[in-house]
Amino acid sequence: MSDLKDTKLEMELGGSVFELIEFSLTRMIRGKPVMGLYGVNVAKVREVVRMPVINPLSSRVRGVAGIFELRGIPIPAVNLVVALGDEYSEVLATQQIIVTEFGQKRAGFIVDSTRRIRRVAWDKVLPPSVDAGTCINGMTLIEQNQFLFILDLERVLMLLEFDGTPEQSQTSAPREKAEPSQEQKNGKGKRVLLVDDSHVIRNGVRQVLVREGYHVTEASDGAEGLAILEKSVNSTQPFAILVSDVEMPRMDGLTLTRKVREHPQLNTLPIVLHTSLSGRANQAAGMTIGANAYVVKNDMATLLAMMIEVMESNVHALSA
Repeated sequence: MSDLKDTKLEMELGGSVFELIEFSLTRMIRGKPVMGLYGVNVAKVREVVRMPVINPLSSRVRGVAGIFELRGIPIPAVNLVVALGDEYSEVLATQQIIVTEFGQKRAGFIVDSTRRIRRVAWDKVLPPSVDAGTCINGMTLIEQNQFLFILDLERVLMLLEFDGTPEQSQTSAPREKAEPSQEQKNGKGKRVLLVDDSHVIRNGVRQVLVREGYHVTEASDGAEGLAILEKSVNSTQPFAILVSDVEMPRMDGLTLTRKVREHPQLNTLPIVLHTSLSGRANQAAGMTIGANAYVVKNDMATLLAMMIEVMESNVHALSA
């Protein structure tokens, strides 16, 4: 399991099956060590490596164990159990590091051990319970009636960037690569349906869209988003565009896209997939199933420009 960058993400168009790496973590629960099973989407993982030499840093950020080198590239090492809120946990030579990449950012997460690659259907992923923690974005029942928790490692990094303070990250918009130009500020009251299971992402994107003049309606997953769209069919103010995440419990963004394209009264709605899954295979799956554009998260200038482009193209196509 040393190089997962080119692992094929098997997405059955309409079935929305994805692959995750299952791994174990030993956490302190009520003062006692408890081993739990967790997972992360294979599409976000570059590779899994044995424990390298970690050079400590004089960092005050909880969870950052130091820096290690991987083929000449320095990568931060995150002690995952500490980043999740546990007390300090010693890094052991027997542990492994899962190297991830989100929006061209790399990080290594220290785990006890990786176990297998598991195929999971998104409709079998349940939203996390209220007390499951802010960095768990879903859970699924596996063998022996055991729950496997799907971790939002991108959210873990976001919290670390804000020194682990959820309150700060809740109100902070995603970083923009460039300020949108004046020409891009033409929301003009158009209605946008924004679908994402992360409150943090929805809050940040909504702030930017509202600033640009859009009217934003939010949904926390594809099932809720589809219900909102179906209720809007006969509205005098229909939605002008759908902006959706891909990875969501209950109904993912690919299934949502397919169902919109199959709906006789919604099938011309412009759709932009807004996700941290940046691989070509993921983009190809989204475009094949009917999305108009695919934008990687944290690039708001590109998202705004792409929204305008696909809406204008849609108007021209309908009037042709």
